[in-house]
Amino acid sequence: SDNISNKTPWFPRHASDLDNCNHLMTNHPGFADKQYRARRKDIAEIAFAYKYGDPIPSITYTESENSTWQRVFNTVVDLMPKHACKEYKAAFGKLQEADIFVPHRIPQLEDVSNFLRKHTGFTLRPAAGLLTARDFLASLAF
Repeated sequence: SDNISNKTPWFPRHASDLDNCNHLMTNHPGFADKQYRARRKDIAEIAFAYKYGDPIPSITYTESENSTWQRVFNTVVDLMPKHACKEYKAAFGKLQEADIFVPHRIPQLEDVSNFLRKHTGFTLRPAAGLLTARDFLASLAF
């Protein structure tokens, strides 16, 4: 029919193509919080500057952010014996042994990515915020 488009939608064919996936969802509840938005902007700029093959830059997290991480970390550790499967417990334990998952500081994405590459072949990349489902799923292809 004349109404059918023959255009093939763009999708990434190589991990470096993910540098073009940066459509952010703007309906996040934190978008009304000016302090949150300023902090997210700082972190998003690092993510937008990242290109495939570069080392992932470290983030200097605030005391408040690390404190939040510590509360979450301790809650997860408390709940794991009863609620986590053996595979989750084993992976979490390996991340603790590697000094990547510790209660007093948020893990750096580069450290987690290197750990995952070594143990699974998967890698991580920074995201500037909440991704659309399309960009998130495209990222899983690599």
